[in-house]
Amino acid sequence: MNPYVECPTIKTKSFTIRLIRESDSKSLFRCYHDKKAVEFMNDDYCDFGFYVDSEEKMQETVGYWIDFYQKQYFVRFSIVNNATEEAVGTIEGFSGETGVLRVDICSEYEKACYLSELFCFASDNFHAFFGNEYLVTKAISKAVARREALANNRWEIIDTYRDYHDYYRIKLI
Repeated sequence: MNPYVECPTIKTKSFTIRLIRESDSKSLFRCYHDKKAVEFMNDDYCDFGFYVDSEEKMQETVGYWIDFYQKQYFVRFSIVNNATEEAVGTIEGFSGETGVLRVDICSEYEKACYLSELFCFASDNFHAFFGNEYLVTKAISKAVARREALANNRWEIIDTYRDYHDYYRIKLI
């Protein structure tokens, strides 16, 4: 499956995970304007931090992500709450032997049960979507629920990945 030709939509118990849309920017602003949520986001290798201070900046950021999707650099999936149908965060994936999984979500969803759904989505699908053999993701020491979800889903702590710390890894194949 090539997610750049036809991006899949996957449902979990709590979420629908699908390609980001411009119309998601208003609800995503709540996530990226949430300082508690931003604290747990992985901006390693990024040109800018993820705190967004205005709805206009969020629209610009979503446009940037859509542009990079069209250039086939990476896919930003929106995490849509099944009950409210609002985007509450995003997940990023891209091609390569080792994919860096970014999971950005509103702080009220920073719970092991929700994060487990998202980590399972990635580990179940990213080999087929992107050809990843491994996934790595960051979970700082304060991210207790995130670390719990990673441990519960058999991710191993590797600490250092490309000179950055607090990384976990899972083998997909």
